[in-house]
Amino acid sequence: MPHSILVIDDDLLIREFVDLVLSQAGHRVTAAPNGTIGLEALSHVRADLVLLDIQMPGMSGLEVLRLMRRHRKLRTPVMMITARGDIDTVKLALNEGANGYIVKPFTAADLSKRVSALLAPEPRAATPAPPPAAKPAAPHQPDTFEID
Repeated sequence: MPHSILVIDDDLLIREFVDLVLSQAGHRVTAAPNGTIGLEALSHVRADLVLLDIQMPGMSGLEVLRLMRRHRKLRTPVMMITARGDIDTVKLALNEGANGYIVKPFTAADLSKRVSALLAPEPRAATPAPPPAAKPAAPHQPDTFEID
């Protein structure tokens, strides 16, 4: 099932690579070169997933994420795509509401796998199976005896 994905990254090569990989997987990809344009795009385009760079001129990806999470309507899953893989930055992004994180450079296979995982439908809570029906008892044979 195709999904709509918004890529917000100031690096043209990253936007083109992500567009190529995800378009070949059947998704519709929209790209924005900075956070301001990305937020504007979110107000006009329904996105099933946002891929968001952290280090961008002007508004950082973390600022974009904070603004998205302040608005109830922008609960779209967000995966950070960044060269910053240090544990403090990863924790900060996840605490701000990111749903995933991938460190540049990444492969097409890794990108596809992570995007698929974020777009997969959430498993429904398993409903307990009804208890097995009781087997009907075998008809009770009366005790038999012989009289001499």
